Amino acid sequence: MMRHFTQLRRPKGPSALLSVALALATTSCGQDGGTGGDGGFSGVEVTDAGGVMTVALGRIEHLSPPHLTPTLVYSTLQNDIPLFRVTAAVLIEGGRAALANSGAREVLLLAADGSLDARAGGPGEGPGEFAEVTAMFKALDGFLVYDARMGRMNEFTDSGDFVTSWSFGSGSRIVDLKPLARGVDGETLAIVGDSRYFDADGVRRDTTPLLMFPQPEGNPDTLALLPAAELSYQTIPGGISTRFDVGFGRDVVAFGLEDRAIVGETGSLNLSVYRADGTRTRRIHGDGGGGVVSADDASAWRSEQLAGAAGLPPEFVEAVENVPYNETFPSFETAVLGPGEMVWIALYARPGDETRTWLVVGPDGGLIGRMDLPSGAQVLAAGADRIALVQRDELDVEDFRVYAY
Repeated sequence: MMRHFTQLRRPKGPSALLSVALALATTSCGQDGGTGGDGGFSGVEVTDAGGVMTVALGRIEHLSPPHLTPTLVYSTLQNDIPLFRVTAAVLIEGGRAALANSGAREVLLLAADGSLDARAGGPGEGPGEFAEVTAMFKALDGFLVYDARMGRMNEFTDSGDFVTSWSFGSGSRIVDLKPLARGVDGETLAIVGDSRYFDADGVRRDTTPLLMFPQPEGNPDTLALLPAAELSYQTIPGGISTRFDVGFGRDVVAFGLEDRAIVGETGSLNLSVYRADGTRTRRIHGDGGGGVVSADDASAWRSEQLAGAAGLPPEFVEAVENVPYNETFPSFETAVLGPGEMVWIALYARPGDETRTWLVVGPDGGLIGRMDLPSGAQVLAAGADRIALVQRDELDVEDFRVYAY
């Protein structure tokens, strides 16, 4: 019997069912931010050997850095800018931002006050046009947008002017390539996304390679194999194979900024920063996280999944009811790379929690502080004094927000 695959994975990031207000931390612990060589807090140690900075956080439950207070700079919803499936953003000098409005196959350029300044790209196959926007990151001069369907990288200036485009590899293009960072000599770091299926029921976890293209037209070198997402496969009547995220599952972390990328996996807090040429420059590790999933946690998670399956045929709803879950939480949720190898680490939030804690590690390895953001918000970019995130309400209306801190 021929089997047809249907993907029912939810996109990484905010839930379309969760609507929360931003909870701002308004108090400070009165500490100095902990940017000294000892990390500034008990249990945090920063060392440097062979050009690699190692940040040992100790047990993350024991960390108590000062609270950072975000202040809203602008919101696209307040500026009446409609969005359609935002997937990425970059912060640009002068308070500006560019965001991938992927559903419309375009990039929006926002001014410092959040007003719409320009549009880049648009549907099509011509120079600077997109068939499918799947990745975007800040380059050393401008920003880069990858189109997986066309297998093409597009370069734009900070003003949104198209510069050039190119494809990777000398042979057949790699399906679901996700470029992360690009160096001054054209070397590029990338991983392969999650377009993978197994022709068997049960939980599967594949690996995804961390690739380095010395030149766009050359074949890549594999630097490492990273554990990909934990996925549950089921076959429903009619020979249709579905896949879902495993509850409280582990996943790959990969985020790029200019000529650097941070990678790891959420099963343990162990992150590495690489230059585009494959040289590792920083390692951040810690203990803790991964608490026990209670019966209430599992029940709340299952309810969220079933709410998302409302309206689907009964056989699909039954498949959702059978998706397995892990008995422990991941050690953390994700990580975002900022300038100077600043790293934002999202700790795992339990089902029903309105906020999620983010730890901010500074360029020198010391803890700058912590910030509490809505658990359903997806942080898309982090700067030295700004963060950019996207939220979705219960009607799936998107709001891109920039905060100063």
